[in-house]
Amino acid sequence: MHHLHFPSYYHWKKKKNKMYKGIALVILVIFGGAAAHTHKINAQSSHIRHFSLSLKEENNANDFCRDCVDTFDTLIYLVLDGIFELSIINTCDDICNYVTEKSGSPVLYAICAVGCDAVGINEFIKIAKEVDLDPIYFCESLKVCPINDNGDAKFKSFAILPSHAQAYSTFILDFAYESVNGTGTGQLVINIQTVDDIEISTTFLIESLKPGRYAERISIDTSPDPTCDPGTAQCEQWYPGLYNVTVMICNGECGSHHPNSQLYDMVNGSFRIDK
Repeated sequence: MHHLHFPSYYHWKKKKNKMYKGIALVILVIFGGAAAHTHKINAQSSHIRHFSLSLKEENNANDFCRDCVDTFDTLIYLVLDGIFELSIINTCDDICNYVTEKSGSPVLYAICAVGCDAVGINEFIKIAKEVDLDPIYFCESLKVCPINDNGDAKFKSFAILPSHAQAYSTFILDFAYESVNGTGTGQLVINIQTVDDIEISTTFLIESLKPGRYAERISIDTSPDPTCDPGTAQCEQWYPGLYNVTVMICNGECGSHHPNSQLYDMVNGSFRIDK
């Protein structure tokens, strides 16, 4: 098992930085009044599935953290649109009622109200206007997601089973990590570099965890996705050859430059698809 010095992390981080420039453009469009839809932050691969539940802390006191991260794209769009459309915003109710009116979602209203009440209307608007927000940093800034800058996590075991098989097989990533001081709100990232250079990546939210050892199991389905349209997307065919896998665990969003963000640890391995 090897740690940290693996080139694909820096390649992946470079891709994330390009993505944030796209988010900035989306926000500029919103303030121009021409935005037609929201921007999805993390596109999840249909080939990767999560089996276990360690990523969620049992009896987590902050039940809105996951909802806040999951609905970030919609919430930030509506908040920014409300800032642009409303002539006067004096209270949290002004902006959060606008969010409710436009979305019809009690969850979005609750996150807006809890976050805005925690920091005040002026700070809420200031946070929302930042052009390079990522979901975890946004929700931490609103005090909806816990922060732990003294957190840590180290991989203790990592295996890919089977080591080789034919296409249409399912490979299992079986690993465990340990935290001495607990973790902040963060991410687990699974990245697969394929033989035809199509990078497959999926992220999972890690809610703030207590000190302890955590086991995870991730499945990789190497069946071609029948719903993938080669005219609009790169479709992985799982050709014979070696597939490199990187797993990262991070405080905050992996690759983010914001406060409360860091790479805790990283491991890598591979599996082979036979002819």
